[in-house]
Amino acid sequence: MINKKALTSEAYLGLFLMLILAVLGIWAKGFYSINNVISLLNAYSYILIASIGMNMIIITSNIDVSTGALISVVCIVIAAFGKIGLPFGLLLPIAMLAGVILSTLNGLFITSLKIPAIVATLATTQIFQGVLPLVVEGSIYDLPASFTWLAFDAKLFGMIPLSLFMCLIVTVVFILFMRYSRFSKKLYAIGNNRTGARLSGINVNKTIVQTYAIAGALFGITAVIIATAGQRVTTTMGSGLEMTFIAAVVLGGTNTAGGSGRIFGTVIGALILAVIAPAINYLGISPNWSDAIKGTIIIVSVVVSTAKYRKRKRKLCMSAE
Repeated sequence: MINKKALTSEAYLGLFLMLILAVLGIWAKGFYSINNVISLLNAYSYILIASIGMNMIIITSNIDVSTGALISVVCIVIAAFGKIGLPFGLLLPIAMLAGVILSTLNGLFITSLKIPAIVATLATTQIFQGVLPLVVEGSIYDLPASFTWLAFDAKLFGMIPLSLFMCLIVTVVFILFMRYSRFSKKLYAIGNNRTGARLSGINVNKTIVQTYAIAGALFGITAVIIATAGQRVTTTMGSGLEMTFIAAVVLGGTNTAGGSGRIFGTVIGALILAVIAPAINYLGISPNWSDAIKGTIIIVSVVVSTAKYRKRKRKLCMSAE
């Protein structure tokens, strides 16, 4: 029953996406030009990869609002290595490792120090944002051409960005992982009832830390795609992106209270979010509306998600009686 409801929700979301794309095809001249579509797909790739990590965190009834600042740190880290000429093959694992370390710290603060996730990640946001300017004066620039290989040279069939192919691999792997792995069952159990999960033998704290670590690896991949888009990397490359990732997850139907949500919904939600900014630009609307629309999406999605959760809970209570 729940799977059918989730599928229906995703179907409606897909129809909404198709409506947006149809409207843009009619009123936004040039929106479907090759260059714009490639740029949109590149943005979609990093939004979706990070949103998958955020989705896993939210399923456990936690949150990470430090993601944007964390990505900024990882961008600077790989820029420093890129400056000395390290190839992409080494930059990617370095970024993933840095993401794992920083995100694991969030998980440890939440589990070991018993700090609420929103408070812990707000604190690390301030730490990341405070430390970066002390280490780097604004940006790292004049990076070698090898640093931008992913953005400019790595194209399949001379057209499709490799970043999109990376996104496809990550998405398929995590759809299967969340559907069939034992670990994913633990995430849903923790999100639904943390005490019950603990009593059933799940090491809740360890699982939460591992979830943040896995998400951190995905945030690291996202940082690589963002940082290598040019020969200058600033200390604010990821600022504010966490709201986009959270919006993609809740728009995709994941319950903000935890315990439910599927990656397929996040796939559609991320695409809608990736389309919004360029769509607003092509429609001649002020860019400020982009953030306002994302905020509205979060509010509406949370309200709908909460209403569904309460309805399901009432049904469960009635059936128990």
